[in-house]
Amino acid sequence: MNRILSAAKLDFYASKSMLKLIFILVLIGIVIGAVAHGPQYTMMFIMVFGVTSAGSVFSVHERSHTDNLYGILPLKKSDIVLGRYLFALIIGVVYVAAGAIIGYIMAQFMGGISALGYWATLGIAFTYFCFATSIAYPMYFKFSFAKAYIFVMVPMYIIAVAFLIVTRRTDYQSHLASVIRFFTDHVALAPIFGLLAGLILLAVSATISNLIYTRQEN
Repeated sequence: MNRILSAAKLDFYASKSMLKLIFILVLIGIVIGAVAHGPQYTMMFIMVFGVTSAGSVFSVHERSHTDNLYGILPLKKSDIVLGRYLFALIIGVVYVAAGAIIGYIMAQFMGGISALGYWATLGIAFTYFCFATSIAYPMYFKFSFAKAYIFVMVPMYIIAVAFLIVTRRTDYQSHLASVIRFFTDHVALAPIFGLLAGLILLAVSATISNLIYTRQEN
């Protein structure tokens, strides 16, 4: 466990300069929510940008060739993989917390979101973050960030934009009436389901990434 924490710390130190962009990305999310007249859009797009931050560590390591440093450290490849996913999970928690706080503040001024909508959006946003990360990380471990970024992230951004369009221009709620009724009676389950789904996705992805990375030649 200590080795995994050490690997995650190395990722944080390596990407510290990139993480300074969090404020700018969060600000963009606020602007999107203000334009779309809904705090839920801010909460969602903050997590979309969180995926970018979580993947930036691959870019930093590739540009600075710090992967060579791991060869002289007492870290197994599996430690590096699990440390990278721990790094991503922490980034996801930071972004979802930022989205929750900012979304709540915006809701006080803008309205337009129920308690269910608020917690469901948080759950969906976290699940989206974990889904996108679970797709991106194995690709980055296999092909490198530089080669895979466009092919991985463009579809993820398209999904996010599609979410915006569908929720604004369609009567999606009528098609999900039974689901909405269930979660209306059990509001607390919405974020819990999102958390569990996200963690499962990350666990499966980490297993795949570990198989890919440990089989690569040094």
